[in-house]
Amino acid sequence: MKKHLKLYLVLETHMLKKPLEVFIPEVVKNGVTAVQLRDKGMTAREQYDTGLKLTELLAGTDVLFVVNDRIDLARCLGAQAVHIGVKDVPLKRAKEVFPDMLYGYSCNTKEDIETAKLADYIGVGPAFMTGTKKDLRPVIAPEGIAELIKLTSKPAVAIGGINAQNIHTLYGCGLSGVAVSSCICAADNPARAAAELREKTEKL
Repeated sequence: MKKHLKLYLVLETHMLKKPLEVFIPEVVKNGVTAVQLRDKGMTAREQYDTGLKLTELLAGTDVLFVVNDRIDLARCLGAQAVHIGVKDVPLKRAKEVFPDMLYGYSCNTKEDIETAKLADYIGVGPAFMTGTKKDLRPVIAPEGIAELIKLTSKPAVAIGGINAQNIHTLYGCGLSGVAVSSCICAADNPARAAAELREKTEKL
């Protein structure tokens, strides 16, 4: 699992400045190791259609395909993993019904870490303020991330406002990687943005 978490891209297609079929091969070639279909605000059908394209674009790669929140969508698309949190279907029940899926769980508190014992990996944050997600939980900063990671043996990615300029503040926190969105999705040169971040993740 850890190798798939090194550079975890949370996809928001409305930010892209290139067609998806150009964007995905470029960022995968330059170090992205997982792609999560999020597309907040899109309908389930729109997410499904994008997911079908992603399935084709990621075929033959070693990139982990994750769907955010929606287990039904993940199953329909044949994704390997689904990422859920405290507001979603309970992790325990999801594991009971679909034990063959990989599960990520969003952690912001010690209580979340306890729940995440059933997960395959965790996302910890927000590390910094971000405008990508509206229902943002309290920012816990790199120090808070390090404290939560000490409480678990699960592989972890930090998430929330991370970019090439601030990733260094996460060095030494015990992370397997970082999850990013706008710093790659909205980049004029997403290939270069991915390559720069991937290089910096090697120091985590």
